Amino acid sequence: MEESLSIVETPAGLIVFEGDEAEPYLFKSVDEAAEHYRGTIPQGVAAFLRSWRGRSIMVERRSLAEALTRLGLKPVVEEPLKKAVELRADVEKTLRILGLSMSDYRGFAAKVAARLAQARVEELAKSSDLDIVIAMQAYDELVKMLNILQDRIMIWVKEREPRLLEEGKDAEKIVKRIVSSNTPGYVRRIAELYLETEDCRGVVEKHISMLMDEAAPNLSAVIGPLLGARLISKTGSLSRLASLPASTIQILGAEKALFRALRKRGRPPKHGIIFQHPYVHTCPRKIRGKVARLLASRIAVAARVDCFSGRFIGEELKKDVENRLKALKEGLG
Repeated sequence: MEESLSIVETPAGLIVFEGDEAEPYLFKSVDEAAEHYRGTIPQGVAAFLRSWRGRSIMVERRSLAEALTRLGLKPVVEEPLKKAVELRADVEKTLRILGLSMSDYRGFAAKVAARLAQARVEELAKSSDLDIVIAMQAYDELVKMLNILQDRIMIWVKEREPRLLEEGKDAEKIVKRIVSSNTPGYVRRIAELYLETEDCRGVVEKHISMLMDEAAPNLSAVIGPLLGARLISKTGSLSRLASLPASTIQILGAEKALFRALRKRGRPPKHGIIFQHPYVHTCPRKIRGKVARLLASRIAVAARVDCFSGRFIGEELKKDVENRLKALKEGLG
């Protein structure tokens, strides 16, 4: 009867266990190690594993399982892998099997980590997702600036020109009146800066819409370009958003409330960032959780199609959300 096989990954190499027998493979270079951890089986590793082709083998990472399948092995994912847990608890045993000193092991591991981090940064730099994240951060900062400038202007108006409030409470109209009136120079300059910042915010918003139409048209169609960009900015990339289940997307942005609920055994939040969508915040409180769940499920579908397919089904998804929302509201009546 054949002994069970397990592959334990370490920063410096692989260890294949056949029962209690261990056979190590040391990475020949930092590049080879980085290639392995990015999901490609290097030639040296492939040659090492060839003798076990056709046999079942336990692994801990799903991405490694996919690569081993292409190599002709029969991987079985076990999270956590028992052998890996044992070696992580006994570093000295790992070093003995690999035939390395602690200093050599740590030095190589640090170089591999740096190479992987560099590769990830380069990957993000080439991605349009990064442009969306940067633009969304700029948009949020401009909104903060507008709020600060508006507060400063309204304080002056209440104290020195309250008649402007009597004529109307529209902040933008009041600002424009201040710019064209004989007010102190510094107040007029703050008002001008407000209008310039508002124009800049509009430019950034148009740019975000353009980026979303190119990178995530389905997501943009379902929830709008700004909210879609905010979700991508929150997760870091479209691919990361696409990998999340709908239940996680539903509460993105409400992490503090979730952890507080878990700590105090209170009610978990029903929604996070997606509360900003009018379908959620304008619906009756009784069905708000259901609407948030519905919207999150369609966001998940839209993000995955944008990331992996490229087909446009945004209008279908949006219409589906509208029809189901209508049914939910009719159910209340």
